Amino acid sequence: MSDIVSVFAEKCGDYQPQNVQNAIDALFAKLGGVQSLVPPNAKVFVKVNLVREMSPDKCGTTHPEVAVAVCNQLLRATPNVTVGDSCAGLYNKGVLSSVYSKCGMTAVEQRTAAHLNRDFSTAISDVNGKVLGNCEFTSAFLDADVVVNVTKLKTHSFTGYTGAVKNLFGLIPGLVKVEMHSRFPNLSDFCNLLVDICEFARPKIVLNVIDAVWGMDGDGPTNGTPKYMGYIFASPSPYAVDAVAVSLFGSPQDMPILHTAMSRNLLRADLSDVHFDFDSWRNQRLQDFDLPEVDHTDFFDDQPAWINRFAKRFMVKRVHPDKTCRGCGKCAVHCPAHAITVVKGRAHVDQKKCIHCYCCQELCPFDAVRFRTSLFYKAAHSLSGKRRGK
Repeated sequence: MSDIVSVFAEKCGDYQPQNVQNAIDALFAKLGGVQSLVPPNAKVFVKVNLVREMSPDKCGTTHPEVAVAVCNQLLRATPNVTVGDSCAGLYNKGVLSSVYSKCGMTAVEQRTAAHLNRDFSTAISDVNGKVLGNCEFTSAFLDADVVVNVTKLKTHSFTGYTGAVKNLFGLIPGLVKVEMHSRFPNLSDFCNLLVDICEFARPKIVLNVIDAVWGMDGDGPTNGTPKYMGYIFASPSPYAVDAVAVSLFGSPQDMPILHTAMSRNLLRADLSDVHFDFDSWRNQRLQDFDLPEVDHTDFFDDQPAWINRFAKRFMVKRVHPDKTCRGCGKCAVHCPAHAITVVKGRAHVDQKKCIHCYCCQELCPFDAVRFRTSLFYKAAHSLSGKRRGK
């Protein structure tokens, strides 16, 4: 069973540098100061969320002001601070340099003594998890003494939300993510994969920070709508900080990743192991928050084959590139199921091959991937009453 752990929330009204720094400083003070978290001269890897080339105003990546403020704190304890991520594409200098620039992360090197990661080597490590035996990880993570996980709070069309736990998926290099989606297309298995990675990384993680000044609702993690939230969260526990953060707009118990953590006794279902004033927090609940419709078809797996086929065909969102598709082929290259081809300058999806991981929607640089649903799907989700958090 998990130990009791504290989560802290600090109001932050915008991304003005001083306002963000004040919020981050206050959070570190509540945590006992940076020296209580980071040993002197330790090698620190700051794992941000840089899913793809997106400007900060799209609210799909860790805002650079939050990364700068965190680095300013960490540099009080050690001069060895590196910031980086492995986005969903290729993991090399050319791709990451472009991502760093577009996401505004060049501010880290321009305004602090920290550095952006430019070591793109990897190594395989034993995970010994529930579903994952071993995996390839970035050397930036493996070579670090401690890790600070700095993520973005947003919705996710496959897993419901992205927070501290999901951000650790970026500890594995880009194209390995495609392999993982292919190996674990089932939502339950994929969530166990995420928890396996989280448990492997946790011994190094001293702090999890969630940028929720502006987040995203709707069809996240990249094609949703910017949503003002006004907070930055921090905790030593990725599960606890996620539980508090997502309670702004939904029930932690209904989130597939947290439900998986609870089933593995890493987080109590009643959240009694999270030291946070949830009673007062209910007044902060966001209204009219557009939660994504997560495809829960796993419970059909033990049913007769025809029911399983029916569920997988009619009880999931189907992806369809719209007329804004430019045929760049990025979705086809990274599709784990090889279900996408580009014909006459337009992407086409073979729905029979599609595993509904929605990587194409996440990676499309032109936001051209849309969802279509059947009448069965709409009826089921309408009856569930979980579309909007209220």
